[in-house]
Amino acid sequence: MITVGLDIGTTSISGLLYDLETQTVLHSITEEQASKPSVPMREWERLQDPGIILEQARHILSRLLTLEPEAVGIGLTGQMHGIVYTDERGGHLGPLYTWQDGRGGLLCGDENYLTYAHKISSLTGYSVAPGYGLATHYYNLQHELVPENAVSFCTIADYIAMRLVDGTVPLIDATQAAGIGGYHFQTGGFDKIALTQAGVDVSILPQVVPSGTVLGATPQGIPVYASLGDNQASFLGSVPLPGESLLLNIGTGSQLSAWLPKYGKVPSAMEVRPYPGGGVLLVGAALSGGKSYALLEGFYRQLITAYTGNAPADVYSLLDQLLQEDGYDENGGLKVNTQFMGTRADPGKRGSVEGITLDNFTPAGLAHAFLQGIINELHSFLNDLKITGAESFNHIVGSGNALRFNPVLREKAEAAFGLPLTLGAQVEEAAVGAALCAAVGSGAISSFEEAGAYLGDPLRHSSGGDEQPAPTLNAAVRNRIMNSYGLTAPQTADTVPETATDFPDNNNSFNTGGVVDIWPGQAIGPLRLGMNAAELEAAAQGFPAFYKVEFDGEGLVNFIEIGCPAEEWSCRYGEIELFSTKAAELADLLNLESPYDRQAAEGGCTYRFPEWGLTLWRSSGLTEEDLLTEEYTSLPPDILEDERRLLYFESVSVFRAGS
Repeated sequence: MITVGLDIGTTSISGLLYDLETQTVLHSITEEQASKPSVPMREWERLQDPGIILEQARHILSRLLTLEPEAVGIGLTGQMHGIVYTDERGGHLGPLYTWQDGRGGLLCGDENYLTYAHKISSLTGYSVAPGYGLATHYYNLQHELVPENAVSFCTIADYIAMRLVDGTVPLIDATQAAGIGGYHFQTGGFDKIALTQAGVDVSILPQVVPSGTVLGATPQGIPVYASLGDNQASFLGSVPLPGESLLLNIGTGSQLSAWLPKYGKVPSAMEVRPYPGGGVLLVGAALSGGKSYALLEGFYRQLITAYTGNAPADVYSLLDQLLQEDGYDENGGLKVNTQFMGTRADPGKRGSVEGITLDNFTPAGLAHAFLQGIINELHSFLNDLKITGAESFNHIVGSGNALRFNPVLREKAEAAFGLPLTLGAQVEEAAVGAALCAAVGSGAISSFEEAGAYLGDPLRHSSGGDEQPAPTLNAAVRNRIMNSYGLTAPQTADTVPETATDFPDNNNSFNTGGVVDIWPGQAIGPLRLGMNAAELEAAAQGFPAFYKVEFDGEGLVNFIEIGCPAEEWSCRYGEIELFSTKAAELADLLNLESPYDRQAAEGGCTYRFPEWGLTLWRSSGLTEEDLLTEEYTSLPPDILEDERRLLYFESVSVFRAGS
């Protein structure tokens, strides 16, 4: 039995097919968010276009349903807290105000309060942080920015769920309602009395429904279920035994989450969030997780650039080397407070580096101290948890790319918490949680309490000598990981094999540059179709380009895509350079060998060669003629140069010929 999970994130959108019988992801697609937060008119604005997001989500869903038209349900999750206004027909009005939008944190001009978020919190008696939908809406009310025809608002995931079934009235569950603010746990809905007294017209609030409620069906007849908050979805999709496990998520930000069966006294430093099926999540959210390590990377990057005159292509691999150096003393006194972006309770708080001595202020020492600071901030929430009497946890489940691909960070987590850490079985935990929500809604799983039994093989220890589960790679996860954490290194090119069985087994020798050879329908460099996850991980060590893969139902690679490799590398089919030959010219050249799909190529962005097993892609159909128009000739030279890059392809992929 197959369900679909969609995760509408701020920077990417992921979709997957989840097989409840095999407890595995059959197919997954992750795309970079087409509507990234727009260039703000004001520094605190973070807005996106709901229409673009909807169309991208529909496109991903369509591709998934082409592979599995008999899916029994569609579940959604997405960025919490942000809101979209809707009209009486269910259409969106204005932008998506994302969770990063800072209007609620602006000074309100009332001498009795600091910010709009403080004011609405004081008036209602509920803690409403900047970025929460209620704080955003309150600011908009005060500045007459609520669209005239708005009859409701909801999260972006709930908006998309409504539009997938052609609905007109947004419905949300408790996990999303609490993320907006003003949610009353005892009544299971918004506190309309408190909100009315604060001057909020409660008729605009979306209706709250139980988790797993069916909203309607797609045109294909597939039921769509109310979305989950992304934190709760990640927990559902990661933790097999909620009562026994802490969830430690470290990505761009970071969170420590724990499930409790009952709502009770909550430490002020933590947030309490409803959990589907009952109970609550206590969440300690740090605003800066992987971003803290990125701050250190940026410091070293500037230093290297200033000294050499050239910007380094990769600094994270240098940090990896520093972390392996001998001689680092965990008790050497160097400490980093990673609250560089403040905290939920105190946005003005800032980080620090202290305890510097003549011996410990080294590049390696800083790298270790930054990682330790990330863990320490999360560990501080554990003491708060003990106030609730929650001390029965016996292990940690780890998620998020920073944690998944940094063994030193995992080791520090285990040492600080004194508990073994296991990695979640899937990379896209939130999308898996959404798929499990659909399974509960459809009756395929009897309850949310039973959902953990469908998370696949038992998780294995993340450090020491135990074998590691291979990460599930899908369409852009690897791209984000390598881009964010520097998993790149040079690699020598190999001789072009005559057949797929002639590929060398060891492609991991290193050099300062070379050629990545493309064999349509077979392989890209050492990465070949038909590999399993473990073989792929072994072959990809040191691969010089960002890459994406997808797996078939048997866990074998059936799609490989790479972006343009580093400058000292070239990517070729035979003697043809794929990334340095203009797109129009290259498409015509390759068409002589195998015809491309004319319909797919209409926009000038995607050239698919179905009989050959090759696709070339770029994000714009830019032409030489376009560059001669006033729109482009008026651009500053540096921006124009960036635009010129769109004359060339940005990625190349291979798949089974004829598929």
